[in-house]
Amino acid sequence: MQKTTKPRVNDSSRAPAYSLYGESPEFGRSIFSNAESILVRSNNLMSNIDLHVHVDLYQFVYISEGRSTLIYQDGQHHFGSNSLVMIPPNIEHGFDSYVDTKTFGHVITISTAYFDRIAQKGFLASDLAKHITIIEQIERDRDPEVLTAIERVIYEHSTETYPYIIAREAAILSFIVEFLRIVAERNVLQFGVKTGDTVDMTGKSKIEILSQLIDRYYKTHKNVQFYADRMNMSFSNLNKISVQATGKTVHSNIKVRSLEQARSYLANTNLSVKEISFTLGYDDAAYFTRFFTTNTGLSPIAFRRLATKGPIAEQALPIDQIQASRGGQIPPEAES
Repeated sequence: MQKTTKPRVNDSSRAPAYSLYGESPEFGRSIFSNAESILVRSNNLMSNIDLHVHVDLYQFVYISEGRSTLIYQDGQHHFGSNSLVMIPPNIEHGFDSYVDTKTFGHVITISTAYFDRIAQKGFLASDLAKHITIIEQIERDRDPEVLTAIERVIYEHSTETYPYIIAREAAILSFIVEFLRIVAERNVLQFGVKTGDTVDMTGKSKIEILSQLIDRYYKTHKNVQFYADRMNMSFSNLNKISVQATGKTVHSNIKVRSLEQARSYLANTNLSVKEISFTLGYDDAAYFTRFFTTNTGLSPIAFRRLATKGPIAEQALPIDQIQASRGGQIPPEAES
């Protein structure tokens, strides 16, 4: 779950202000970033951290195990394991600890100049600079990229083997990319209300996000529930949006994307049918052949032969026409 809080204008007379090097880093130092463990930074979060602000940096607190309470201007928020908190510059905040709970994780700090330069290329940048963002329930099987990016940042800041400065910058860049991506994909809370209830997250933008997810994962994830989970939506609501926007269910759109890539491989590469089936995530080449034949009206081999003679689009029937010619019936094996 992603949550956001409202900003508070920096008032150094009311709360201490820290810069990037206000505290000693555990895992090295660069001109734009810092990384350290929660254990070293705040004694395992066994003591409270008073209200303060960061003048010129973004701070990311990832809790892998344990729990804490974020204190901010309008109240507090409890969060636990597998949570990532992003605190922008000049927002007053603190943390209350749980003395009976050991808390583990990492703190990643990125200078404002570097983060803004990278993030301004994305549509979320201006909003992120105004609000604390909390993303919860980050799971290894669901969000492996962002966890891998965090681990890479920690690793690169723990070594000074050449070219460590470049390596750290690359790791930070990857982390920013995955953070922006997961914020965009988690369609939950924005500015304190559900994004689905605001003009900023319309049905069109939801289908754009779904399309991006399908493009990225169709080879490895053909189960609709995977995409519903990534977008924090129910299976039925996601299908409803998909049908309204494209006329097809999510499953059908995944299938169309797979067939589109299969046609491209057959027409433009020398990969065997078996190699193509494995590349597209089908372990059984015979199953893939049935799937392709049922949905295009041509076997993979026949399609490839025609591809060398001229345009294929007029010779291979679209899926909808094949369904119509067969009374809308598609064999069960072609549905995956």
